[in-house]
Amino acid sequence: MTPPAPRQTVAQIMRPSTLAFVGASEDQRKFGGRIFYNTMSLGFPGRIIPVNPKRETLFDLPCVPRVSQADVTVDVAVIAVPREFVLDHIKDCGKAGVACCVMITAGFTETGDAGAALEQQMVETARTHGMRLIGPNCLGLINTHAGLIMNSSPSMQESTHEPGGIGFISQSGALMATVYNRGIGDGARFSSAISIGNQADLELSDFLEWMAEDEATRVITLYVEGFKDPARFVAAARKCREAGKPVLMVKSGRSDEGARVTMSHTASLAGSWRVLEAVCREAGVVPVDDINGMMQAAEMISRHGKASGDGILVISGSGGAAAITTDRFDDTGLRLATFSPETRNNLEEIYEPKQLGNPLDLGALRTRSFIDIEDGGLPLAATDPDVAANLIVITTGPQMTKLAQSLAEAGKATGKPTLVVFTPGSSSDGGREVVRELDMLSYETTDEALRVIKTWLAPTEGGATPQRPDDLPSGNPFAGAKEGWLTEYEVKAVLARYGIPVTREQVCLNCDEAIAAANKIGWPVALKGFGTDLIHKSDEGAVALRLADATALEAAWQDMSGRLWQRLQGMLVAEMASGGAEVILGLQNDVQFGPMILVGLGGVLAEVLDDVVLLPCPVHPERVKERLKTLKLWPVLEGVRGRPALDVDVLADAAARLSWLAVDAGDALEELDINPLFLRSAGEGAVAVDARARLEGQASRPK
Repeated sequence: MTPPAPRQTVAQIMRPSTLAFVGASEDQRKFGGRIFYNTMSLGFPGRIIPVNPKRETLFDLPCVPRVSQADVTVDVAVIAVPREFVLDHIKDCGKAGVACCVMITAGFTETGDAGAALEQQMVETARTHGMRLIGPNCLGLINTHAGLIMNSSPSMQESTHEPGGIGFISQSGALMATVYNRGIGDGARFSSAISIGNQADLELSDFLEWMAEDEATRVITLYVEGFKDPARFVAAARKCREAGKPVLMVKSGRSDEGARVTMSHTASLAGSWRVLEAVCREAGVVPVDDINGMMQAAEMISRHGKASGDGILVISGSGGAAAITTDRFDDTGLRLATFSPETRNNLEEIYEPKQLGNPLDLGALRTRSFIDIEDGGLPLAATDPDVAANLIVITTGPQMTKLAQSLAEAGKATGKPTLVVFTPGSSSDGGREVVRELDMLSYETTDEALRVIKTWLAPTEGGATPQRPDDLPSGNPFAGAKEGWLTEYEVKAVLARYGIPVTREQVCLNCDEAIAAANKIGWPVALKGFGTDLIHKSDEGAVALRLADATALEAAWQDMSGRLWQRLQGMLVAEMASGGAEVILGLQNDVQFGPMILVGLGGVLAEVLDDVVLLPCPVHPERVKERLKTLKLWPVLEGVRGRPALDVDVLADAAARLSWLAVDAGDALEELDINPLFLRSAGEGAVAVDARARLEGQASRPK
């Protein structure tokens, strides 16, 4: 039987008219008491119904024993009672026509099989009534634009709730409230904040999709432990990108120990961090490694939108601070703006020419005085077209409050984003207060500000939409193949069908066939043994190179067959290929996000160098080229020290074709490596020298 359609959309759930609180009390030590009091006292404009069979009223509000006994239909019911009573109240709410239940109670999937079974029973019960669930094991919802501060944390009473543009979705309830409170202290203003808990029904992507359409939300922040539906998350993130809303994300469980903690906390399955980074990059999500820094950056984006350039103007009262800031710019990959001749001419009226540059050092002013610095020439410098934002670094000095005010007001008047860093301690409290009154962004360390700038500048466009080449074959490329490792020549045959160049070679079953093949291919040749368990052929002595004549080939044949005869299925005679660089080109089928393409340099040293880029399949060749430029060894491909540039176009095309092979193979292809692929000079192509692949399950099954 098909369950009825949901009674309300997420957008409606986030703007309720009537709330019921199951477990409401006056006791602020209890979750039910706190969330009821917080919502009531912090200005919810709709009707609130406390549910408590032992009381007639709570805070002068009439109580009902059960939600079904309320005299109106309830939009959202909050359930904060012991676990053994939750299911009964879910049933009662469903029959009463409640649109959504927010389950604060914990002790379900995160505790084991019994809890998981009870959680599933609650979901099935809710769905039979078209009722949605949030949680369990969550702390509630906030929608500042609707006056909804429905969260059980005591910090809600200590926080201001001025409406803003930051949407926040968190898998951790306590962390959500903590970061919300800290963010407000740092100047962040939220549109909404949602604790999703175990995601038994409504999950992260439901709220991400809503935020993509929510007019009040300008930037979206996430704290993620695991994904319930990875493909849906990617689609929702792309929807946010299309809506022009950057998505910032902190993901826990990146380490093995971190993954163990998140699993015990919300029963989340943590995947590979490197894969997730690549998937996020293409979907337009910016991974951030600090959750408070994420909120600081989000407020920067909420106020100023995405950057139109990447040049930063720095002005400081200390040459030492300016020098350290310059070093940190270099360390973090940020760029100081370059002044145009016109800007330099204007600044030379107030700065010593030999000391003029970016950062601007107030000690280099012609007046040589800190008594009357005024704006320090900041407006003149900020008008330069290369300046995208201003960074003011305040150090100790005379009239610090006046200096901070003059510089901050000047920065604000430029119309460009301005960040103020206060490096002293209590001596700059007056300046901090002035900047707060000006409603400007300020920080305690330069690194905090630089982290915000770096996140603000992070690209969120993703790559071009991949287009399938017209000459690719149709169907599953491994149809009919057996599970397990394939032989080298089997893999190369598939690669060749997909337009990826491979070495000329021939399978041989005896030495005479090998000599005839070598005469046809051309000496010197390589001899390689193959078998389903000969995975690392070089390590096991199953490869002989640069065999110049029949005598050398026969000797290699005899040696190899004598040592490995029980494991050999045959041998390959192949051309001796060469190139300007050895490249690894591979595929890995991630359990959450599907096939990923890997490209890097190193050949046999690839794992040691660990200089690779990773992209989800399928991929556009131009995107491959963009990502290759981030490799540490990119200069090798570009041509270094007089060496010719290599054929990056062919490499990018081969990677794109391999990505479509992965799409066509589906779940059957577990992994595939081309290592090495010899890359030749620009215009001369490439050739795959060795390849291996492993199939999982039935390769011939329908996709």
